[in-house]
Amino acid sequence: MAANRSIAVIMGGTPDDRKSLRHALLPRLTDASAVLREVASNCLSRALARDLASDGDYIQLFRLFENEDPRIRAPVIAELRTSIQASDETARRRIVDADILPAILHADTHGKDDLALFTADCVLPVLGPSFSQNDGGSSVLPLLDHKDPRIRTAATAALRSGIDSRHGNVENMTKICMISKLHAKMNEDDVIRDLWCHLLPRAAPFLSIRAEIDILFDSLGYVIMS
Repeated sequence: MAANRSIAVIMGGTPDDRKSLRHALLPRLTDASAVLREVASNCLSRALARDLASDGDYIQLFRLFENEDPRIRAPVIAELRTSIQASDETARRRIVDADILPAILHADTHGKDDLALFTADCVLPVLGPSFSQNDGGSSVLPLLDHKDPRIRTAATAALRSGIDSRHGNVENMTKICMISKLHAKMNEDDVIRDLWCHLLPRAAPFLSIRAEIDILFDSLGYVIMS
């Protein structure tokens, strides 16, 4: 009881007080007891998740995706969802540059429906333009084959938003050979074919690889959607 009251006092203190607390608390969560996980969940919900996001300490924040206790993940996901949805493109780019998607994939969404849903309805569709700026969408591309249909659909939406948004970067997408990579998959999936047809006219000014220019001639039978 005394320990709980002491933690509550620290949580009501200054940001520096809470920073000291989180540096002591969060590393203990691996194989932590149920009591400690509950304390951590309460602290994260009350302020620590927000503090981590405000400080830009995304490595520590994303590491919590790996925790098997949904009570730990819930405040982290809630804080990131709010931050992503409310942020401007510059702040969203920082989140992508901090490797949110690799962190999610490393944590593994299998058996973590909360994390899978967050990826499918927030991370991919909202951050699509930032992924195109960061790596041309190469980190998103493998998710077109993901076993979860929600994530496959969201990956398509992410790439499409990278094409359509004024914050997207079609030139970057072209540089990573997105045209040929989608072309190789499009006979397997009508959605991917439609995405390829949507990208091609916008990517055309940036095509420089002979093999991709040849694809234009090989694909004259397709209806290219503008």
